[in-house]
Amino acid sequence: MVPREKKLKALYNLTLMVVQNPLLTYLFGYLTGQVDRVHFVENLAGADIAVKISLRRLTLWPADPFSATVKGVSMPNSLALVQAISDQEDIPICISVDFDNINEAYWYQEVLLPDVSYVKDVVEAAKEESSLLRQEMDRVLDIYRECQMLYNSTTGDRQKEMAYYIKVAEQELKALSDKLEEVNRRMRQLTDY
Repeated sequence: MVPREKKLKALYNLTLMVVQNPLLTYLFGYLTGQVDRVHFVENLAGADIAVKISLRRLTLWPADPFSATVKGVSMPNSLALVQAISDQEDIPICISVDFDNINEAYWYQEVLLPDVSYVKDVVEAAKEESSLLRQEMDRVLDIYRECQMLYNSTTGDRQKEMAYYIKVAEQELKALSDKLEEVNRRMRQLTDY
């Protein structure tokens, strides 16, 4: 989950880009108030509330500066969009913004998600990842125990080989443990929002 502060910074910077357009300024003001529902995504396919905004000035082919759909219904402008989504507080608002030098805007890249699935199933995805990491840790622990038993029951080159595999298993367990801690930290953040 993208931290709230980073989303607010992105919304602030985007608002500065549209200050000459009152309808988009109004929209970004509304989105700032709904920051917990707002998610920046590259691909809007599958979003119940999808907003696409183009702020490019340097383009060969001009794009419509605003397009939005709410459950498949096209919205003519940002006023209609806000009116349509203001009573649907449980549905995430997915936004795709295109502007000049987008790849160099670190503040936008750090809030950008690849697609809507990251928004809809983020808690489930984190739980699944945690479960897979635990299964992998169990497998590595089994290998570690087996290598430890072989190490204790052999001598010579075979014992050196088992010592190597024990060391590899310990490193793998440490890496998996770190990953699991990161996933658990993200899950705690998700439940705090």
